[in-house]
Amino acid sequence: MSTNKLKNPTLIKFCYIAIGGALGILGALLPWMYAIIPLLCIGIAVYYVDIKKIVEILFWVVVVAMFLGAYLSVPGHESIYLFRLLLPIHVFLLLITQDFDIENLKKYRAYFILLLLYFVASILSLCWAGSVTLGIRYSYFIFEICYLFVICFYHLNSEKQFMRLFQLITIFFSLNLVVGIIETILGWHLPLSGSNVYITTTSQFQPTGFLFNTNDYALLLAILYPVAANYLLEFKRKNLGLILYIVVTVMTIYVVVSTYSRIGMLAIGISILTIFFFQFKEKGIIICLLQAPIFLTIAVFSSFGKNLTDIIYSSFTGKGTSTSARGHLYELLIQIIQDSHFIGIGAGNVPRQLNTLLIGYAEDSSEAYVTGHNFWLETIGNIGVIGFIFCIGIFTLYIIQLLYMKSSGKWHLPLLIWISFMGASIALSTILEKRFLWFMIAFGICYIKYHSKKEIRNE
Repeated sequence: MSTNKLKNPTLIKFCYIAIGGALGILGALLPWMYAIIPLLCIGIAVYYVDIKKIVEILFWVVVVAMFLGAYLSVPGHESIYLFRLLLPIHVFLLLITQDFDIENLKKYRAYFILLLLYFVASILSLCWAGSVTLGIRYSYFIFEICYLFVICFYHLNSEKQFMRLFQLITIFFSLNLVVGIIETILGWHLPLSGSNVYITTTSQFQPTGFLFNTNDYALLLAILYPVAANYLLEFKRKNLGLILYIVVTVMTIYVVVSTYSRIGMLAIGISILTIFFFQFKEKGIIICLLQAPIFLTIAVFSSFGKNLTDIIYSSFTGKGTSTSARGHLYELLIQIIQDSHFIGIGAGNVPRQLNTLLIGYAEDSSEAYVTGHNFWLETIGNIGVIGFIFCIGIFTLYIIQLLYMKSSGKWHLPLLIWISFMGASIALSTILEKRFLWFMIAFGICYIKYHSKKEIRNE
């Protein structure tokens, strides 16, 4: 709001000083009056400052805070981090801005309905939840997911915004990649890395980047790679972009393989091949045939290649115990679903029930928590089939709208994001708390909508 609207700026300033002085005097008598001073400052800021501009800046700060997570937190209190502090502020400013663009959000009406119903289903399930505390925690994460979708729908509405996000994702992806390379080669990890906590025969050189878990890190790289690779391939300086694309791709393969994550390897493999052949088309086949002898030589005769080959082989053949354990968890999840008559046992209560079934008795400690490693079965177990339908509806609608992108040259990006998310949903211990996965799905939806609209305009 412009200060030109004020009839007498001098008088207004005098009033502010008078009010501040009065509050100071009253505060000496009634200390609680001092609490009005920061509220007054906020009111003045809201009156003078362009709220829309602040909301715009906050969006990018929120995105950075989301990716860095606990590394932007209160020291010693990793659960209190910048993302959670900015969330209520951003929501409040978004609601009070006078230029709130409702028209732009109407095209996402179906997603809003599904998200709202998904959230409501989790809230209603608290009525029969064994632990309401766990249910509130579960519902809060769904609220965060809804928030991420809303801010993406609101802000990602132009080519300029998409390019900024492409740049930001590429920078963050590259930083994560560099950290992963250092971890893999030197065995050094960031302070909040799980490799400092879980000591196994391979953990010392398993990368985690800015995350805690190595599997999470592999899927983070897999879901961000399509965006980063596409950005590098579209550099104005084509040769530089191509060189960076090759370097980043080789580094990504090395780091993801070093995580020992099977789904991570499959997801990144699909992404690399899809982007490569999409970019080079028929030339890609010729390039592969010409380069195949070189790759085979490196894989068979070099220590570097043999090491990667051994890791891949052991990852897919040496995890029989892990695979059977997950199979048993799936059986228990199905049992929980059936015992609840498909209405769920209450939001967030499946992990505790899983622990009870595994050890044979109920335990109330915070450690009595076992995740099912299958988001879809856990969703049915938590909030029932109806809640699951609302959740899966979001991803079904995503694919349906992707099919309607027609001849867009960018269809593969949202598809690869969707594939990586689906892989993560059955690979990671839980994905409800993995904000970067949900943010990328929201980004994919916006990307589909924007390019579909662009095609209609071109026609």
